[in-house]
Amino acid sequence: MTSCGVRAESEDWGRKKHRSQVMSLAQNRERYMEQSDGVRQPIRVLIIDRSILTLHGIKEFFSGSQHIEIIGMAGTRLESLQTIQVEQPDLVLMEVRVGQDSGIDLCKTIRQRHPQVRVLFFTTQDDKDTLRAAIMAGAHGYLLKSATADSITKSLEIVASGAAIMDQHLTEQVIHWLRDSSSSGYEQWEKPCSKEERHLLSLVASGKTNKEIGQELNIAHTVVASRLQKIYKRLRISRRAEAVWHYINLEQKQQN
Repeated sequence: MTSCGVRAESEDWGRKKHRSQVMSLAQNRERYMEQSDGVRQPIRVLIIDRSILTLHGIKEFFSGSQHIEIIGMAGTRLESLQTIQVEQPDLVLMEVRVGQDSGIDLCKTIRQRHPQVRVLFFTTQDDKDTLRAAIMAGAHGYLLKSATADSITKSLEIVASGAAIMDQHLTEQVIHWLRDSSSSGYEQWEKPCSKEERHLLSLVASGKTNKEIGQELNIAHTVVASRLQKIYKRLRISRRAEAVWHYINLEQKQQN
């Protein structure tokens, strides 16, 4: 597949509005659920995978979607970066290996060059080291290819809305990672959290946006953002995904 071919395919798909009936995870997502005229806009997704079967399989699945529009497919690092530059997708769904290149390194590059683009890994790799590398590279989600069609759809919507997502089958790997990190001197995981902070982190871990958290706590979303930033600073973390892993670690220690 050449870069010109990718751009041509992207232009062709861009003229079509792929539609399908899928269930939304949450109501009134600020960016995707509504516009001023009340019409929900589709999430524009670029698929990056070295497997032709995976590329066309996902494209076919979302071929009639109202909520998700596949704006391009790429099988190499060069094709991926060129397509992102031209099409400016909302979200990239990608493997941890891209042709002969590392998907982890590509994720870092995407996050550096296009910080507005969300990244969701969709892979067969279920080991904690790869998961950890993906998170540290700036990924917003990690989903296994064994996931159901509904799970894929919901995960795309969660990540596109600004939240983070992790495949439920990877919880044990995350816990092992956090235990290893703690025993290796990662003091930030040891810092205590107040009852209020723990509750706020639990809402983040549930996939809620700042707006939704604000509505539940009856406070402005700007107040939620400010409180989270204070927690992040004290724990020496910077990403929402890291806050989720910290909460999981807290819960695990409480159980033990």
